[in-house]
Amino acid sequence: MVKGRRITRLLGVSVVAMLCSSLGNAQIRSSHTMLPSKTTPHEFGTNDYVITAISGLSFNGQSFSTGALLSRQTPANVDTHYYATVDIPLGVVIDYIGFDNWNDGTPAIMGLALYEDGNLIAAVQSTPHQSFVLDINPDPIGFLYTGGPVERPYLVLDVEAAPSPLTQFFIGAQVVWKRTVSPAPDTATFNDVPTNHPLFQYIEALAASGITGGCLANPPLYCPDAPLTRGQMAVFLSKALGLHWPF
Repeated sequence: MVKGRRITRLLGVSVVAMLCSSLGNAQIRSSHTMLPSKTTPHEFGTNDYVITAISGLSFNGQSFSTGALLSRQTPANVDTHYYATVDIPLGVVIDYIGFDNWNDGTPAIMGLALYEDGNLIAAVQSTPHQSFVLDINPDPIGFLYTGGPVERPYLVLDVEAAPSPLTQFFIGAQVVWKRTVSPAPDTATFNDVPTNHPLFQYIEALAASGITGGCLANPPLYCPDAPLTRGQMAVFLSKALGLHWPF
């Protein structure tokens, strides 16, 4: 009987844990559905930006602050560099970089630089402020990220804090980028979508990525003016988005 009670009690605890977990998930999903119908940035699209955030504690360094905002703390009177890598897809355009920092009020007391294969891509300097402020370059960079053969990883952020007797902090950095469509090839894949077709670049991108093989193999045709069924749309979207759901 004691063993039976113990098993029953354990089962009861497991059920309660499962219910709590389910309720927690339900609360998360419920709060998620309350978000505005249109938020930025979007993860997909050629016009909407994506923000990749890198925590200050992801940068190499020894000291950090455990106040209200966990941040990287720079040593006094030492020119200090902190480095972190950036993981974003190839073929995107990087337009902005920024870092959330608190300096001692001296202009350009901290700086953020982005490198690819050791080559400087862009840099931004902080403005005088006595609280955490996000400093970001005002004009688009327009850097097409295609990777490189020399260094790995390819993209590196460098935060430099100039010597100062006062404490300086930075919470983290941001890389703001947008997806692009592959440039059009020189030759056409489909007989009915020649190189001068207004949708040539986009149809070729679908074919090159394996999202579509066209409507006919021999001769190779895409049928650009044919109606799209819901079934074909499911294939297009699933392949394009890489949908994988654990059923």
